[in-house]
Amino acid sequence: MFSPLIDTLRDQGLKSHVTVQHASLLSAWAWCYRHRPELSLPDPKDRPGITVAMQAMKKALEAAGWSSSVAPDYLEMNCTGRTVQDLQDMVATLEWPDARGVVTALANLAEQALGQQAGQSQLPLELAKLMVKLGRTSGHRVVAAYPMSDVPMALADEAAERTYASTSHSALSDALVLISGASVVTETPSADVVLSVPPMGDKIPDISVAGKRRNRRSEAVGLQKAWERSTGRAVVLMLAGTLFDMVEYELRENLVRDNAIDMIIQLPGQTLPGTATPPVLVVLDHQREPESPVTFIDASRLVADSTKHRIKPPHQSPEFWEDLNQLVTHPSAGSVFRQASQSEIERNDFDLSVNRYVMGDATQKMADLDNARPLQDVAEIVRAQTLKSEQEEGSTLFIEVGGRDIDTSGQVRIEEPPKELHVAGRARKRAEQQQLQPGDVLLISKGSIGRVALVGSECGDNWVAGQVFLILRTKERGLMQPEYLYRYLASPMVQQYLEEIASGAGIPILKANDIKNLPVPVPSQEEQKRVLDVHQQIMDEYDAIRVHQAKIEELSQQHWAL
Repeated sequence: MFSPLIDTLRDQGLKSHVTVQHASLLSAWAWCYRHRPELSLPDPKDRPGITVAMQAMKKALEAAGWSSSVAPDYLEMNCTGRTVQDLQDMVATLEWPDARGVVTALANLAEQALGQQAGQSQLPLELAKLMVKLGRTSGHRVVAAYPMSDVPMALADEAAERTYASTSHSALSDALVLISGASVVTETPSADVVLSVPPMGDKIPDISVAGKRRNRRSEAVGLQKAWERSTGRAVVLMLAGTLFDMVEYELRENLVRDNAIDMIIQLPGQTLPGTATPPVLVVLDHQREPESPVTFIDASRLVADSTKHRIKPPHQSPEFWEDLNQLVTHPSAGSVFRQASQSEIERNDFDLSVNRYVMGDATQKMADLDNARPLQDVAEIVRAQTLKSEQEEGSTLFIEVGGRDIDTSGQVRIEEPPKELHVAGRARKRAEQQQLQPGDVLLISKGSIGRVALVGSECGDNWVAGQVFLILRTKERGLMQPEYLYRYLASPMVQQYLEEIASGAGIPILKANDIKNLPVPVPSQEEQKRVLDVHQQIMDEYDAIRVHQAKIEELSQQHWAL
């Protein structure tokens, strides 16, 4: 039914986004003529001219508080007369069983046409449906905040009243406002339910309580506004940074202490078309029972490991959305769902990252280790800082060790040419604090997290760790040998554990408290000796590999060397 209209517009050479614009407006004309007679739109069977119909729709939008962004005469100016007549005939035949049907058709069209285009972000239809479901919008006054909330607003067809709060709009938004009978405002008003999709990744200047200027995440501002403007529930789609960023610590603490957070759902990467960054859904509720737990769901685990390199991303997988809706409706204990009390969240320093509460396999295994002690009990932990090189009189030369200087065997081998730093003044003391010693264990805590190295006897007396590293120095050699600590941290179990607890949506980081409290089993010296024997065997194998590689290089140069 819908395809001939789309094909006709495309045959006129219209680009994808222009096709979506005008297909949306023509569909709104067809729906509103039949189901919103109060708008007094012309009958498409009378062929009144598309410009006349668009002008009537523009007046209807202005009455709702909106101004259309599309010129009413665009199609008649850019299409042949025959095409304009055909389009009107098609509009006269368009019909859907209900408003949800036409909204679904338009959302699917926009998702397919605009999903991968930069600057044309479109919320996946199934995600929009889930937001409406979580908002429990039936019979309530609903506000949809920000441009990408237009589809959830239109899908909330059982709401008592709908308002679309946005300072920018598209022709699709125009159509959805007309179809849903929503009013339009530029500032988010109070309502029973707020459905919000704040702009993601922007920084908003803000004046803190202490009077200092700071930059806040746009998603955090949207989350705070959703809580303040709602009287019932709020559903906010955002990036995960706000859940752990120290700048938003106060916001998280207030929401937890106010018993505001009902549910947090971690969605997998590629849920939003055109980006691999995984978003989260945060559900707030003003009517929660006192001391109710917060529900955490890791929906990324609904995507099986075997399908991580799948052809279809999650937003195109009906099975994924079916499983997630089932879990939201009937949550049950398992590997993807867990409830946490306010006291537990407080012990986690109000970090709301889902992986803090829904434990992975390695995290659970680490929690069950016998005779384990926090890393800070068995090793001194030094976080390396950035050192600035300045050629000054009396400066000291240091060689900075970076990630590039860790070879495949986990040993530090300075790559030529070395990174030299000339450090003087106060910076020299900082450099001395992160000066390396044989037996130090290096752990990368940002970016390539978990990569670990053991500093050997060849360590120079002026080597310092680069700022990506944590320096781990065993406190008592009689208690724990450096080789044992290195081999433990390099083990598959710990590597998986570090991946599971890492924070950060783009660049993963390991938080200081996580490293301090990392469980380390402390076996007997006899058991450690067995681990050290294995470590030496592994090093011997790497030495043999280097000999073989050198021989291969020598043989390959025999006949055609430069």
